[in-house]
Amino acid sequence: MPRGDGSPLSASLSAFQPAHEIAAQIRAGKLSPVDLVTAVLARIDASQPTLNAYITVCHTEALAAAKAAEAAVRRGDELGPLHGVPVSVKDIINTKDIRTTWGSRLMADNVPDNDAVAVSRLKAAGAIILGKTTTPEFAHKLLTDAPLFGVTRNPWDLDHSPGGSSGGSAVAVAAGLGPLALATDAGASTRLPAACTAILGLKPTLGIIPHNQVPEAFNNFIHLGLMARNVRDLALMLDVLAGPHPSDPHSLAAPLPGARERLADSLDVKGKRIAWRPLLGNEVLDDEVRTLCEEALHALAEQGAKVEQVDEPFENSDSAWRVLQQSNWAARFYDKLDEVRDRMDPSFVEGIRVGGSYTGQQVTKAGYRRTQIFRAVQQWFARFDFVVTPTAARPPLPVSQRALDPITINGRTVGDMRQAYAPYLNTIDLSGHPAVSVPCGWTKAGLPVGLQIIGPWYADAEILRLAAVFEQIRPWASRIPPHAPA
Repeated sequence: MPRGDGSPLSASLSAFQPAHEIAAQIRAGKLSPVDLVTAVLARIDASQPTLNAYITVCHTEALAAAKAAEAAVRRGDELGPLHGVPVSVKDIINTKDIRTTWGSRLMADNVPDNDAVAVSRLKAAGAIILGKTTTPEFAHKLLTDAPLFGVTRNPWDLDHSPGGSSGGSAVAVAAGLGPLALATDAGASTRLPAACTAILGLKPTLGIIPHNQVPEAFNNFIHLGLMARNVRDLALMLDVLAGPHPSDPHSLAAPLPGARERLADSLDVKGKRIAWRPLLGNEVLDDEVRTLCEEALHALAEQGAKVEQVDEPFENSDSAWRVLQQSNWAARFYDKLDEVRDRMDPSFVEGIRVGGSYTGQQVTKAGYRRTQIFRAVQQWFARFDFVVTPTAARPPLPVSQRALDPITINGRTVGDMRQAYAPYLNTIDLSGHPAVSVPCGWTKAGLPVGLQIIGPWYADAEILRLAAVFEQIRPWASRIPPHAPA
């Protein structure tokens, strides 16, 4: 094993090396967790003034964990599948004794007494927590900036946003600031930033990974999300985190995905039926995004998949999602809004205000609409094995974009961001189906574009298998963002 004294990593180890390779090298005694964590922390520190991906960097805690991980290897202890692997955690997920701010001035000094279930499972698997990544206040919007920490920028182009709300998580993975990230996804928050930064973002089937922090577990649609640069790492992380927990009713009967085992099988898409839905309740799709997505589907068709474009109308899910999510925000903050509004993001304040105006009947009807969405999506899989959409209707937005202002696509003003930018995403949060965003190319301006693969409930391993086929025929991970630290 290398010296473990924090000296620079050997040239053979890239900052972008996959987590599964890192784990194997540590297990074999060929890589020091201390050297690795020291190097990654240095990259984070170097990137913070430019990218601003982290709210809290756990220098002391991460190095202590790395030393303990290294000692375990030297003793010959039984090692977990992520032993010594650095991981970041979105700053709305509880971490024991590490502040969890939710990107909010109101929570700037919040230090949880316990880890979230998913964080506990990461640690049990041997992962080392690097720190907490940036999120808009209470993860409320599709951009990543907040009064507490400022703006997070896209490593592909600093004038553009990495999307939200898990923007810091995506930037961390994309820029080599840790190979894996634990995020959340309630309406786009894992898949959109993944698409904006040319990485993978998985929203598993509802309940596959238990979420013990949601205050309303039965009608919950907030998922934990996973981010990585390659499919095998996603499968590894999913298998570590999946499994029932008494805190989450949706997790109790959920099967284990067995993702690594399925990826080990022969990968073949011959005869697989894939629906291509370029629109999903929106009216406009960016021309370059459409071209890149359709080129990706053509590549799958060349491998034997049967691709069919589906243009049947689908009602935009935003109105139901908005009632359910804004009323959730209002339940937390509406009664004290006058007291705290001056310390909050104005767009979040507006969402709380609107949420407080909904009637019980409106909330119940939104629940009815959610059920209709679930049943409609279920019907897709009577005809198809997978459904594919763009992840977003346009490339990443400028960092100057404001959450409540209309956006443009193809030079046209198309209106509300959630309705027009990422309608493909909140639909699948409400339905609970598994979905993964995979990089499918770059625009002429060098901005990443993502393709969303959706599968039936509990087909998490199967959508990863399709993603793995695409990864083989159209690889993306060797391309490094120009603004990643050297």
